[in-house]
Amino acid sequence: IPTADAAGKRGDFLMKKHWNRLISLTLALAMAVVCLAGCGGAASSEAAPSSSASGSAPAEPSGPVEQTLKLATVIEGAADKTGYPWHNPGGIALSATYRTLLLADANLTDVNPDLAESYEISDDGLVYTFVLKDGLKWSDGEDLTAEDVKYSIETLLKVSACNAIFTNAFGNIKGADAWRDGSADPLEGVQVDGNTITITLDSSYGAFLSVIAQFVILPEHATSSIDPLELNNDEYWANPVTSGAFKLGEMSAGNYYTLVPNENYEGTPWKITQIINYFVPDLITAAQAGNTYYVSTNSPETISELQKLDSMTMFPIDILFYRYFICNMEGVDGNENPVMQNPKVREAILYAIDRETLATQLFPELANVINSGVPNSYEEYNGVSYDYDPEKAKQLLEEAGYDFSHTFRILYYYTDQTSIDFMEAIAYYLREVGMTVETIQSQQGTTDLYQTRNYDIGYKGLSAFSIAEWYGEYQSTNAYFQNIFGGDTQFDELATQIAAEADPAKRSEILKELQTLEQENLYKLPLYTIGNNLFINTASVKLPDGITFGNPWYIHDMDLENWEIIA
Repeated sequence: IPTADAAGKRGDFLMKKHWNRLISLTLALAMAVVCLAGCGGAASSEAAPSSSASGSAPAEPSGPVEQTLKLATVIEGAADKTGYPWHNPGGIALSATYRTLLLADANLTDVNPDLAESYEISDDGLVYTFVLKDGLKWSDGEDLTAEDVKYSIETLLKVSACNAIFTNAFGNIKGADAWRDGSADPLEGVQVDGNTITITLDSSYGAFLSVIAQFVILPEHATSSIDPLELNNDEYWANPVTSGAFKLGEMSAGNYYTLVPNENYEGTPWKITQIINYFVPDLITAAQAGNTYYVSTNSPETISELQKLDSMTMFPIDILFYRYFICNMEGVDGNENPVMQNPKVREAILYAIDRETLATQLFPELANVINSGVPNSYEEYNGVSYDYDPEKAKQLLEEAGYDFSHTFRILYYYTDQTSIDFMEAIAYYLREVGMTVETIQSQQGTTDLYQTRNYDIGYKGLSAFSIAEWYGEYQSTNAYFQNIFGGDTQFDELATQIAAEADPAKRSEILKELQTLEQENLYKLPLYTIGNNLFINTASVKLPDGITFGNPWYIHDMDLENWEIIA
């Protein structure tokens, strides 16, 4: 770490000593990086089952079953429900149980029919027409119809928890605002005629078809009595009605649930005949127990441990996963945080932190430092950087008239040891430029970030469906970010354009403008993007030839029907 004087050299020595301690803690203690995606999303993981915290084997369903695929979910709460598909829709268990109108490829761009047999898009990009296959059934034998599709879209617009890609896209449907606020019924822009669903938008949205390929259809007959505001936490998910190749077999709260073939599924039967999803305390223990079939992770510690297992094969995946600080500027109620109003303070924070060292030490071969939502490797990157420069950080703080007696509060919701150590390192860097710092670990991240707002900067992650999602957070209408960015409208036009534009050349020009605007304001302080790795137990699972994996947080074609258990 470069320093300017003797005091700086002492700081350098102390930092190295401090950092070595942090890395030792990380290697010994960190188990998994917990990721928040989407709007208010909690982390979810799939892996193979592990032994329990006490070391005993997890409870097993009775009876031998051939072709059993084993997964696991890290325990959260009572561990008595299956996954909520409108949050983070990806993963094997959700892909096995639910379907979408279209199925995306690994790049999440090209799509093929799933529940729909065909689709058309009008020349102006405003009208999408889908024709459902004939004879579709839910797992309980009820007909799956176009009315279920209409109901699902209407309900999504009123839920309290979902992935932001859905609200961003469906907010463009004609009459969406009136439907949401109750001034119109039904939703004007969604019409049903037999097996045909027609969706009309007020303005074009370039990623609309790709988002449709992530949107799981829910059964109206089984969920319409549930309050949309409580849907994500409802007991329904302990025994849901499904549309995929599998349905719920058994739920053993706190232990596991099983998925068994859905006799009403009209598609190609899977070679796998049962899926067991265990609720486990951690994923490394799961792998070491020898029952692991699938693990998705960006934790260096987890990666290191899984690489020691001969049965596990690693598949690196390049995804757009951001880590960054958000600045608590101002609520839509006009309540300002005076500490963060001067852009020089926000800029000083970036210069005060050695992001390159943090990225290299915490996420070797995974993290890449960024200086905006446009990764440095993109052609649109403008070359602006905030290289580590503590002296410049001090100068900027002094020029801003920063009150060094103020206790600067950093909020974070991650619970893994790597993140805790990362926060300690951030606090160290900021103290080195004279700031008084307090780190606060939140137990309710969404509420504390966007409602309670008792902090100066908050540490956040985003597994972006596309780069437009990053810039969508700046829009004045964003349900969460308007509470910390004050409903600032200066990003609205460009953010709307990048979401709507499909032409690569035009998108490139819009990105350049957004990047400049973003760096002028620094409402978000970019840190780095992180790659991801899939580990699959190829000693137990034979994968089909030519398989390609994409972002594990989203639904895509993994040719799951041709996975085969071989040991």
